[in-house]
Amino acid sequence: MIQTNCVFLSMDDGQTLVIDPGADAGTLKTHIQQNDFTVIGYPFTHGHYDHVCAIADLHEAFPAPCWMHPLDLDWAFTSRNQNLPWYRQPDPSRLPTLETAWEEDGPFEIGSFRFHTLFLPGHSPGSVGFYFEEDNLLIGGDVLFKGGMGRTDLPGGDERTLMHSLRRLSKLPPETRVIPGHGPATTIGQELASNPYLQHAMRVG
Repeated sequence: MIQTNCVFLSMDDGQTLVIDPGADAGTLKTHIQQNDFTVIGYPFTHGHYDHVCAIADLHEAFPAPCWMHPLDLDWAFTSRNQNLPWYRQPDPSRLPTLETAWEEDGPFEIGSFRFHTLFLPGHSPGSVGFYFEEDNLLIGGDVLFKGGMGRTDLPGGDERTLMHSLRRLSKLPPETRVIPGHGPATTIGQELASNPYLQHAMRVG
């Protein structure tokens, strides 16, 4: 109902990353099976309930390592996280082990995938983006949207910190395609030209 984007990134050989499986685990399982994907990892951009609630069911069907920044893992699967009726919070006893290996702004490898983790707090304390430089692609979570930015009124949010993260994104090449946590894809160039929040972040920087 919140239209969270769960992102599938696949290589030609079927190796697949599943990023932010938030809900509708049955639909996600069917998509994996129909496309003959081999899931090799579950990276999370952040820990809000609408990005994590399908992981227990999905991981049982397709086991693979999971990663989340430690600042979000601390609360992502506890009562401190928001929970709405249509997002069934995973049973803690069924959760996979989540790694906390993200280096802030460090290079990272999962199978054949090579990318940089960009530390982008503000929407949540441990928000990160996954930047695939060779492909001009950013999986950005809830930091930057087409025409908008992430909320800062949830626990752990901070507008000043988010402004800093937006300024960091403004320095990526304008042709960088952005797949946000909600809504349609965009590019850094499009947002530099038309997004008032990104423009404001650059002015106050």
